[in-house]
Amino acid sequence: MQPLLSNFRDHSSPSVAHVAEAAEVLAIGEYELFGLAHRWWYESSCDDTRLNRLFGEYLVRETVPPWVRHYCRRVLILAAVNQLDPRDFGVERRSVRRLTLHEQRFASLAMLLAFFIYWLFFV
Repeated sequence: MQPLLSNFRDHSSPSVAHVAEAAEVLAIGEYELFGLAHRWWYESSCDDTRLNRLFGEYLVRETVPPWVRHYCRRVLILAAVNQLDPRDFGVERRSVRRLTLHEQRFASLAMLLAFFIYWLFFV
């Protein structure tokens, strides 16, 4: 049995497939992609009412605005040639906080203590 997503993509228009692929490449949701595409194209944020209406038309009627199509094509072209920088398209990745040296030592000591207690009581 094939997954539902595969069946959906087989019957959707190419524009809808491009939106799904671009969102996947950028590791964001399709709704967020619409907002970023608007900001990228018009250089201003889209108000929530208009964005909800446009995204609703996309979901119900598979209508993709031209500026979203262009945004998605550009993302997919750059991804295909390994030159995609998500920051150029408004996607900011959250940085992972690294542990300080003190926290690393504490974690190592805690793991060593847990291993010792396991070995002492269960082996």
